[in-house]
Amino acid sequence: MTFGRLPLPATLEVFSIDGLTAFRAPAFGAERGVALFVPGFTGSKEDHRFLVALAAEHGWESFSYSQRGQGDSIAPVGVEEYTLEKLAGDAVAVARRIANGRRVHLVGHSLGGLVARAAAIFEPGLFADVTMLCSGPGGQGPEHHQDDAAFVAAHGTLAWWEHNNPQGARDEDEVFVRERAAASSDDNFVGLAAILRDTEDSTDELRATGLPVLIAHGDADDAWPIASQLDMATRLGARYEVIPNAGHLPNIDNPTYTTELLDSFWSSDHPTDHPHDGTTIHSRRT
Repeated sequence: MTFGRLPLPATLEVFSIDGLTAFRAPAFGAERGVALFVPGFTGSKEDHRFLVALAAEHGWESFSYSQRGQGDSIAPVGVEEYTLEKLAGDAVAVARRIANGRRVHLVGHSLGGLVARAAAIFEPGLFADVTMLCSGPGGQGPEHHQDDAAFVAAHGTLAWWEHNNPQGARDEDEVFVRERAAASSDDNFVGLAAILRDTEDSTDELRATGLPVLIAHGDADDAWPIASQLDMATRLGARYEVIPNAGHLPNIDNPTYTTELLDSFWSSDHPTDHPHDGTTIHSRRT
């Protein structure tokens, strides 16, 4: 059963994995591999609805899921249930379930990038590569989200959304985001806000896994400083790409270009094209 009233690509199948609700799109034609998308702060599987469907058109069996406490996923009680370690453990568990002997192409958006990185560090052999989409090297600092977390702790996630949107929901996307806020866990919001503030930089640990990495963001991304994302790519020896006509949500703003970029990365000969020597940076602006 679908959650909310958001129109979805017809190819998406809805199911759950250990209480985490998920989308699957089977690969068109000959399957080329499997991909998993992890959403960010206040997000859900729906944030990747276009990428999942489009990646399947390129031959990748594709999945996205709502993290614990997001939308209609299982929502354990207690802020302590929403640590980076527990979220990364969920990502690993989902990847294991969908792998079927394949190494998973892992993509994390924003906070989901921190989760994807932690999952890859925990079990690198499970993954083919890692993409951090509009994500940073560590937390955003102690000044970020403190007031929001305090507001949610006192009044709830829906009240927070309504406080920030006094005009109400103006289109079907905003109607869905309001519905998601109403369904999501307050503990999730408070716990994930702490992750965004306080997570330590583990770039060196990700590099040590030897996994190929793509760092990409919209050309108008304003969540993490673009300079810090480029520096992270340099330290990783990662492929670095700028997605045109997109802000912090290239998965929504420019999904076709973003999917083509991911397809290019997943299809590439990683050891030759993107050596981990701290020197190879690819930037494409069109």
